Amino acid sequence: MSSEQEAIDSIPSDIDINNISDGFNNLTQIFHMLDRNNDGRITKEDLQLLFEQFGINGTAANTLSKYIFQLLDRNNNGEIETSDLVNVGNILWNLSQKKQNSDGY
Repeated sequence: MSSEQEAIDSIPSDIDINNISDGFNNLTQIFHMLDRNNDGRITKEDLQLLFEQFGINGTAANTLSKYIFQLLDRNNNGEIETSDLVNVGNILWNLSQKKQNSDGY
């Protein structure tokens, strides 16, 4: 399980999280892009693939996806439904702000 601080630390300094956060504005499109088998669910691995598409790779993508997944999977069924994605943009924005503050901006 990833902590908030681990998630913050995993964000590369050169990544524009605000741009990624904006990418979550069209939740239906992102959900369908990730839900490749059309079963109506997204797994942690699917979320990690999305971060990798935005340029966050390896351990950073794994740590960030674990942390965000645990926040989004409110019913702890190991899957994210469309309605769960509503908060992703806000979570990323908050992490970004904390990252900037810890980097001395």
